[in-house]
Amino acid sequence: MPEPYFSPDQLDETGCPTWLSALAGEEHDPNHLVHLVRDLEPADALAVLGVDREDIRPCVLPTRSPDDRASLARAAIDPLNPTVVLIAGRVGDWTFIYDDLGETGYLWQLEQRPPVETVSALSTTGGAAATSSVAMTGHINFSYAVDGETLFYHSGDESDLDDPDEVPAQMRAVAEAAGTVDAEFDDGITMRMICALGGLPRTLEELREISLVIAPYDSRPELFRKPSLTLTPQPYPFR
Repeated sequence: MPEPYFSPDQLDETGCPTWLSALAGEEHDPNHLVHLVRDLEPADALAVLGVDREDIRPCVLPTRSPDDRASLARAAIDPLNPTVVLIAGRVGDWTFIYDDLGETGYLWQLEQRPPVETVSALSTTGGAAATSSVAMTGHINFSYAVDGETLFYHSGDESDLDDPDEVPAQMRAVAEAAGTVDAEFDDGITMRMICALGGLPRTLEELREISLVIAPYDSRPELFRKPSLTLTPQPYPFR
């Protein structure tokens, strides 16, 4: 049995790596995700998601989040205040993307039905890819794809691990490295799995040592912005 990728002091009370908790902030329950793709540079991976390359800029994480902001990721892009903040960096062969609103699980901008899963698009453009998400509803997901085909899936409700003979050896090793936590609900297991797969940081200090880029993201503005209201003049009813 391999040693767990994280030590207990590197995890929060939900079992999530503390550096991801710091990016998400503590004011609200997290609703975020992490993408991982092999053999693709950060700018190219962001472009797959639909980010305009001109919007990508170097990212320097602030020492701490200002009092009026919950998300360290959002504080890093200030004074902009986009719907979604994306932070990306490369560790060895892997590029990771952090999405502070969990909006990029699908490529909504392609307007395809059903929408294209981002993990499939990334694994087709680059090498293998994975996506891990945690929703404020408590739902957790992890998927792993190669050449556009999902080879492994895990969630709080169902998992390919229930049929270990069908699980790729690499994914079995990742699940073992993610380990377990002493909690009623292990909400952080998918984030530990994706970190173990890509050799991602274990602490916020390690994250700061990586060259990062940041970009705003607005894939579905109609869902997050109030529509303008135009009133059509109506005839006076008694004329």
